[in-house]
Amino acid sequence: MILPFMLVLFIGAVETTGLLNQDRKLSRIANSVTDLVAQAQSVSSAEVSSMFDIGDQILAPYTTTTLNIIVASVSFDEDGDASIDWSECKLTCDEWVAGAEPPITLPDTVASPETSIVVGEASMTYTPEFSGIFTEYFQRATAYNLSDTFYLQPRLTDTVTCDDC
Repeated sequence: MILPFMLVLFIGAVETTGLLNQDRKLSRIANSVTDLVAQAQSVSSAEVSSMFDIGDQILAPYTTTTLNIIVASVSFDEDGDASIDWSECKLTCDEWVAGAEPPITLPDTVASPETSIVVGEASMTYTPEFSGIFTEYFQRATAYNLSDTFYLQPRLTDTVTCDDC
């Protein structure tokens, strides 16, 4: 009688631990890539692409097939209105067009007139290892969308530039 309960408890612990671990690693990816770009005066598309490779290393041993990383330079005009200077991404960043307003809501604390920030966003879909087991008995989501965003000011210059991004 206790075996079924312990089995369900074990599976729940494994899935919860996997979810929390991948969420923590995803935050580390967003922070690391954003921090590397913010430390530079200028970057190239190839340099940013190689920075995205750090995501695969941080997320190991988990799969990176749904890992999307976006990094962008966002400037604020004299009125505090944001516009994208450039953006690079690992999978897709159709909404991050140069000259357009960022597709995310920026916190008021980072929107200072006549300044620039580096925005890094990492997202992925987490599918639990045991997602197909017991789904007819226990209703639950079979996939979870994870994401994290970091905002950092450039360290060595007012705006990080990218000529070929």
